[in-house]
Amino acid sequence: MPRTTVPRQASAPRKRKLPTRRPAPAFDLEAFLPFQLSVVANRLSQSVGRAISQRFSLQIPEWRIVVVLGKYGPLSALEIARKTSMDKARVSRAQHRLVDLGLANMQPDEGDRRKVIVSLGPQGLRIYREMVPLAVETARQLLAGITPQRLEFLEDIMGDLFASTAGFEPDGSDEEPA
Repeated sequence: MPRTTVPRQASAPRKRKLPTRRPAPAFDLEAFLPFQLSVVANRLSQSVGRAISQRFSLQIPEWRIVVVLGKYGPLSALEIARKTSMDKARVSRAQHRLVDLGLANMQPDEGDRRKVIVSLGPQGLRIYREMVPLAVETARQLLAGITPQRLEFLEDIMGDLFASTAGFEPDGSDEEPA
């Protein structure tokens, strides 16, 4: 008898077992030291900034520039950006506001006419001299809860961090992180 073959049914494709994906461990942003330093720096700067703003009507970028010019003397916008770690656009806006307020002057650099030099005027110098003790006292109050030994240790660590990040100043073209 002729052999009849039963058509073979195609078997269902074998399900390939995929490797199980484990969820990535959650990144603990609040425990990430660079994030902590940024938040603390912003909080301290804003606290000092509020005290200065209330007394002198200056925003954070403006008072930073006043302090830098008061300490170092006339500087270019790029030098100010490097010393304050602010982007050049923010420095430009703030320096123009300081000029509008009569606190600063802008003059072309005698050696390079493309560069503008910013300096404090007499009223800017007066505000600088009043601002520094206010900023120091506000910072002292903010840090009053830290023991002198721990504050000294913190200052040592911050000195180390400041030195180790010295090569990371902005070149003036990048936006400052939020």
